[in-house]
Amino acid sequence: MKYLKLNFLAILTIVFTIFSCNNDDDSRRDAIELGSSVTVTNTFQSTAFTEGAELAIEDLFQSPAGSLAATATLSDAVEFPAYLLNLYDIDIDENSISFEVVAQADDENYGTLFRVLEADTFDRYYFTFENAQDVSSFTSSNAAVNLRIDSDNILVVEIGEGYDFKPGQNFKISLKSKR
Repeated sequence: MKYLKLNFLAILTIVFTIFSCNNDDDSRRDAIELGSSVTVTNTFQSTAFTEGAELAIEDLFQSPAGSLAATATLSDAVEFPAYLLNLYDIDIDENSISFEVVAQADDENYGTLFRVLEADTFDRYYFTFENAQDVSSFTSSNAAVNLRIDSDNILVVEIGEGYDFKPGQNFKISLKSKR
């Protein structure tokens, strides 16, 4: 009887240990919290167009400061359809940020700008979240696209040298949580 109780306790301890480890996996958080508010702004920097200065996109389009910023609440839908005067559809979900060029080849704002981006050219998208997110690292589907994590509230998608800026181009940044 004594051995039966000891065996039972040993089995019980093993079962609790296994379930306890499984619960740790279940507590992993998504990198981005749906329902959060996020604002996107854009800057452009190029030795050819801006003499190396990082300028707000409104300066380049001669628009009022902040007029091309957009704010959305994160959901299952595309958060920023036709963002930046119909340039990109930008979608954010719990574990990724995706961009797709929706402007057409003959677009009046962008048609003459389609090209492979040259050295020292950076098209940056600043995502400022209302609350802290849980992003610790990333992978990008495009070698010319990087993510900079400025803080728990600010993520910067940086498109640079070698990016083939053209209609239909898309990329995805997969985000990893700290936990």
